[in-house]
Amino acid sequence: MSHSPTQISMTTRCLRIIPSAVSGARVLIAALLILMIDRWPDSMLIAACVGVPLVFVLDAIDGILARHLHCQTLTGSFVDIAADRAVEFIFLQHFVGAGLVPGWFVLIFYFRILLTDGCRVLAFRMDRVSANGIQLPSALRPLVLSKVSRSAYGALKGILFTVLMFGMHHGDASISLPGRVLMFGVAAFSIVRASPIVITYFPLIKDLLGADLLTCPRPSGCEVIPWSTKILSCLQLGSDFCLATWLLLILRSRLS
Repeated sequence: MSHSPTQISMTTRCLRIIPSAVSGARVLIAALLILMIDRWPDSMLIAACVGVPLVFVLDAIDGILARHLHCQTLTGSFVDIAADRAVEFIFLQHFVGAGLVPGWFVLIFYFRILLTDGCRVLAFRMDRVSANGIQLPSALRPLVLSKVSRSAYGALKGILFTVLMFGMHHGDASISLPGRVLMFGVAAFSIVRASPIVITYFPLIKDLLGADLLTCPRPSGCEVIPWSTKILSCLQLGSDFCLATWLLLILRSRLS
């Protein structure tokens, strides 16, 4: 039995929603976990053992679904990155408020995000982004976009937040040694993953407002990016700045 083009199009749209729905679900679960432990502190052990790992397992599942269903899109990659930022912020603002995340980590973590997302704005302007990620030299691409790199970084963040949650459950007033080691690991790994993007695009930032970027050839496999998407990339950068400022304000109010 054949399907009409309209039916095929509807099916494709439905499939494309599934990975983004999983991304949205992990943000919702992260927010509910924080609300739950604020209201019922005794539930912190469940949150540490089940909730936090679930959020980061879903982080892997949305990418697997997108590849398996052949529905990787530029919009979907935006949703995935936005979900990552939201989950990180939800957990970090809680741990910063509890005194378990120091200022140096917030500064390094968000400086890296602001720097890479600034370079990503440039890549969007140059039409050097596709559903598979930002265009990078083949030798550097695996450090940022390989499944191993993405999975390892997500797992490391998940373990860090789980350890910090266990620390809160045990009433720790400062960061434990394992938490400190994991924090250094996350910071170092984030810098390593950011380096290829910065090396490739940072030298071109001075030309961001110039016309020279428009003459750069677009690599094969990259899409012509609509202006609406380029504006979204700028809004994402602004959102990163606001989240970083919010965390620093929480940290300042705790220290004052």
